[in-house]
Formats: sequence, C-alpha cells, structure tokens
Amino acid sequence: MINCKMPNTGSDSPAPNGDNVPPPAPNLVEAIAAMLTGRDEQTALLRELVQQGSAPRHRNHNNHQPPVPGYQEFLGTQPPLFHKADEPLEADSWLRTIESKFTLYQYNDNDKASFAAQQLRGPARTWWDNHVAMFPAGTRFSWNEFKEAFRAHIPAGVIRRKLNEFLALKQGNNTVTQYAQAFNTLSQYAGYHVEIDEKKQACFR
Repeated sequence: MINCKMPNTGSDSPAPNGDNVPPPAPNLVEAIAAMLTGRDEQTALLRELVQQGSAPRHRNHNNHQPPVPGYQEFLGTQPPLFHKADEPLEADSWLRTIESKFTLYQYNDNDKASFAAQQLRGPARTWWDNHVAMFPAGTRFSWNEFKEAFRAHIPAGVIRRKLNEFLALKQGNNTVTQYAQAFNTLSQYAGYHVEIDEKKQACFR
C-alpha cells in the first residue's frame, strides 16, 4: 500500500536551505521597533538637553551681575548714628565714617543718601525731615546733595566761634604738644588764615 503524503507548505516546515526564515512573532517585532524608537528619542533628548543646558551657563558667565546691596547689607557694616553736632568736626567725622562704609559694597548713589538718613536721630532727624519737606514728594537725593545739605545745617555761628578760638589760641601753661594738638584741631576752621604753609607757621608762632 502506497502512502501518498502531500507536501507541507505551511509556515511550520523548515526550509531546506534556510532561505525562507519564518517571520518573528508580532509581539517581538513591536518590541524591537519600540526599543529602536526609544533609543533614537533618548539620543535626541540628550542632545537637546546638552545644547540647552550649556547656553544658560555661558550667558550667566558673561553677563553675571552681582545683586545690588540693600539696607540690610548697609546695617551689617555697623554705621554710626548721628544725633547732633556740638562741634562742627563731629558732623564731618560722621560723614567720613559713613562714606567708609559705602566702600564695602557697590551701592546705588541714591540709596546712599537714603541709608545715611536712616542713621539720623533726634535733632538731626528733625532737620532732615524738614529739609525733605521742602521738595516734591518722592524726591530722591544723591549722596553729594545729602552731604552738602548736611554740612550746611551746622549753624554758621558755630563756625565763627571756632575761628575766633583759633585766632585767640595761646600756648599759656600748655606744653608744646598740647598746644600743637589744639592748633591742628582749630586750624580746620581757619580757612584762608592757614591756606599756605607760611601762614600756618606764622599763626602757630
């Protein structure tokens, strides 16, 4: 009895020479495609992040601006208060001290006047409030304007009194060192009397 067997042409039959490789399962094809797609997307994303991430650092490096110091930074320098000047030199000394504090930070010029005004107390603060009231509301003063006004508020009579003390100064019972100290202090009010060294020497004698 002859057993006739029909050739199997289904996908389960292996090819004699391996030419007809059976296709992979559908879920495997999708997994490989997703893997390749994900890899490309990650590569593109990393490239974009590198490009975008380096740009801000470059801009910050070239255009970095330090923050403008405020009143808290000024207070941190321990600026002195000012109530009133019994001696005109006290006002100048206070101004010089405040200016030395301003060298520690890069302040805006208008802020300097505002910060210094916050250190005024008593009669000095009353004077400043009256001075500001003479200008339109919201007026901001430069540091030079503040200094000029501050020095001008010292009564002229006090300056004249100091000048008279200088002109009447005698050594008396003082030592030369004591006399020289008093002379140097009062000579700051003497103006043209000591404007050149010859005049100063003559006044000293």
